[in-house]
Amino acid sequence: MKNFPVYIAHRGLHGKGAAKYPENSLSAFENACVHGFAIELDVRFTADKKMAVFHDENTERMCGASLEISQTPYEELMTLRLNGTDEGIPLLTQALKLIAGRTAVFIELKEAPHVNDAEKRLAHLLEKYTGEYAVQSFDPFALKRLRACAPQITRGQLVSLFEGEKLFQRKIAASRAAWRLSKPDYLAWDLRSVTLEAALGAADIGARFITWTADSVELIEAAEEFSTSVIFENIPLEYFDDMVRK
Repeated sequence: MKNFPVYIAHRGLHGKGAAKYPENSLSAFENACVHGFAIELDVRFTADKKMAVFHDENTERMCGASLEISQTPYEELMTLRLNGTDEGIPLLTQALKLIAGRTAVFIELKEAPHVNDAEKRLAHLLEKYTGEYAVQSFDPFALKRLRACAPQITRGQLVSLFEGEKLFQRKIAASRAAWRLSKPDYLAWDLRSVTLEAALGAADIGARFITWTADSVELIEAAEEFSTSVIFENIPLEYFDDMVRK
């Protein structure tokens, strides 16, 4: 990625002020493009190794029916709808076809233990995409594998030390040893656990420093002070009227 955007819409432009656009939906991605924002989205592999754009491991929160993405073929996932709208779960290919290089895309690769060549599959798909994009992950080993098969892809190490699940794995992702392994082009740090040392650590390895997820005006203003890019959601569009979005 040659030009990092300042503002990145988390799971597309959705939420307050855009309630009819479910997260990680084609309409949320179109909405982001129309308003000039870069896009962050999530990719999970289905049981038949399709790349679905979906954040959670299970579909219940977004679709009301409980299915594990990794254990369900995409043909079955296609029958579900997002937040009671007419929107279905898109494939990454569909999302990229819609975005078509109009804005930068930040792709979070979720864990896929049932797909031993997940990074190669993603890299192969992205070979034909001409827009700007980056791939990010909490897993430094996934980023290392991605670097081995496609060193030209911009890579981001996701980091969060906020209380919650998988804290041990997240502590590994926050370590300099992990960064030496994954050699990220940028660190993407959770605003709930960000520190000055985190920003300095990015500078020490020659990486950009971006933050996520700013969900209030106060938080995005604070994030702008020390990060080059901010992943946001639920920010009133009026806030960005005088801002450079791309």
